[in-house]
Amino acid sequence: MAIILLLLAVLIIGILLGVPIFAAMGLSTLVHFIDTGRESTLIILNQRIFNGVTSFTFLAVPMFILAGEIMVRGKLIDRLLDVARAFVGHMRGGLAQVNILSSVFFAGISGSGQADIAAMGSTVVPAMVKDGYPRGYAAAITAQSATLSPTLPPSIVMVVYGAVFGVPVGALFAAGVSVGAFMAVCYMILAYVMARKYSLPLHPRANLRQVWVALRAGLAPLGMPAIILIGIFGGIFTTVEAAAVAVLYALIMTLLVYRSIRITEMGPILVSSAITSAAVLIISGVGLSFSYIVAIQHIPQAVLGALTTVSQSPFVIVSLILIVLLIAGMFVGRTANILLFGPIIIPIFYQLGFSPVHTALIIIIVLGVGHLTPPVGGALLTACLIGRCSMPDILKYMWPMIILEVVLAVIILMIPAISETLPAFFELGGVGL
Repeated sequence: MAIILLLLAVLIIGILLGVPIFAAMGLSTLVHFIDTGRESTLIILNQRIFNGVTSFTFLAVPMFILAGEIMVRGKLIDRLLDVARAFVGHMRGGLAQVNILSSVFFAGISGSGQADIAAMGSTVVPAMVKDGYPRGYAAAITAQSATLSPTLPPSIVMVVYGAVFGVPVGALFAAGVSVGAFMAVCYMILAYVMARKYSLPLHPRANLRQVWVALRAGLAPLGMPAIILIGIFGGIFTTVEAAAVAVLYALIMTLLVYRSIRITEMGPILVSSAITSAAVLIISGVGLSFSYIVAIQHIPQAVLGALTTVSQSPFVIVSLILIVLLIAGMFVGRTANILLFGPIIIPIFYQLGFSPVHTALIIIIVLGVGHLTPPVGGALLTACLIGRCSMPDILKYMWPMIILEVVLAVIILMIPAISETLPAFFELGGVGL
């Protein structure tokens, strides 16, 4: 028990001192090496890091990042906005609905919440403000809709989660489709209610010709998520192969079809994608080494034992874990939190009867709530920066959205079918213990 406490103390102190998450996790694993005093322990830890960054599944990470970068640099985001505007722009608060639906489309390209906020914030927020929407509301709806990106395929968070914790990525993608669709509909209902409350603008409905023109122009960016989902769910190719096809598709669309990118621009795109990929992979590698230490030190069993002294109720135990995740989500990115807490809490969820896919979606959704919560929610601060508004301005409109996020997290927790139905239907695994 003393070694476990020392390991956790080193980890927490490192984070509080501002040490990068991957470095804090790496330093904490050295406690185990010092405890054993064997050179073989250090060799095993290094092998775990190497295995983490060379896993075949992890090949999907840099390729999905590259595909998203190419599509964004190719300026195809406007086509997604036109499609969303044609379908939901006529609703009360139409641009808010467009913001949400565009995030659903964009999630199928980028797989990153921060990229979503940057793209939507720089494009939709000025349009909403110009149309008479409060700037704080425009930024708030952008932050909320961006939480869909890590839920919908090709989510980078899900690829990392599946690779590190042995959950089929295809099953996570399938669960993400149903959960993401459910959340998007709830977001749009709340946006409609808030639009009526604040008397936000109402625009005429697009006619059939306008819808057709928008759809035809938007086929290129919409084609990428369609190919990924059909290919994986139909058993045509694996997640890694889907990522490679996504890169090829993005190159064809931007270099040959629309010519929105010149070949000379590929250098900066590759560099930017490589830097982002390296950041994800290094923390994933160290996270796998950290997971090994957590397992052999029996930390999940110790934590569960400590929680059962508080209450024997599974509901209370899960609630305490989710509160910790929510608070952690305010300060640290989703991927880092998953690798940090996953080795400890995932076995506890399994012991309580949750399936791997259901557990993954619960953790991902709850961490997203923290991203929207003050004082330092990552999505909240980014939206303030991109939307050029103050924290009080955005919080005026954010509270109903945060409450909705909490309610949705509870619903997804209590109803496993929301996340498990599609993986079970396509026989992708991950829905049984």
